[in-house]
Amino acid sequence: MALAFDAVASGQANGTGPFTFSHTTSGANRLLVVGILIHAGGGLTVTAVTYNGVAMTVIPSSEVIGTYAVSMYSLIAPASGTNTVSISVSSNAEIGFGSVSFTGADQTTPFGTANTATGTSTTPSVTVSSATDEIVMDTGILFHSGTLSVGANQTSRWSSISTGGWVKHFGSTEPGDTSVTMSWANTTSQGWAIAAVPVKPVSTVSTIRQLCLTGVGT
Repeated sequence: MALAFDAVASGQANGTGPFTFSHTTSGANRLLVVGILIHAGGGLTVTAVTYNGVAMTVIPSSEVIGTYAVSMYSLIAPASGTNTVSISVSSNAEIGFGSVSFTGADQTTPFGTANTATGTSTTPSVTVSSATDEIVMDTGILFHSGTLSVGANQTSRWSSISTGGWVKHFGSTEPGDTSVTMSWANTTSQGWAIAAVPVKPVSTVSTIRQLCLTGVGT
């Protein structure tokens, strides 16, 4: 079963939360990834993320903590249908969020090694090691000035300006390769932070085992 994009949802808000929004998942071998972007002073943290009341876990090596904070959370085999994502934070925040679900994802080890980057420039970017049967997902935050566009070979999944008007939030996907650079271009140089992670497909062995358990092909 090939790995594939399923659905996306996104939004932004100000306040202390919890912040909630709906995401709809479908298909087999599901995986949900939520990118969280925060513009706030140092020390603010994400305290909990749930989908349909089930706790999501932070993806290792996907967090940037600071004035521009980024984190990515995941849930293997999320409930199908339309359910609520809830994000709790430690104090008042200007926050953006985007969720992407996949089908055909590995249900045991769904990720390669995530990576993050920060800087001040016109080109937010981060590079990860991947493979041709994978999909790389990124999410990032940029001070709001100028016009933002997604890099070549990437599909923009969301791009928005925060409720308070201070920052942009963005996310995209790109087919995997040996090395994949997720990049964006902004017409003015600004501070930014970005994270990316490779998503792995369900293995052939797992697919055969699932078919045997369900009786398909017998």
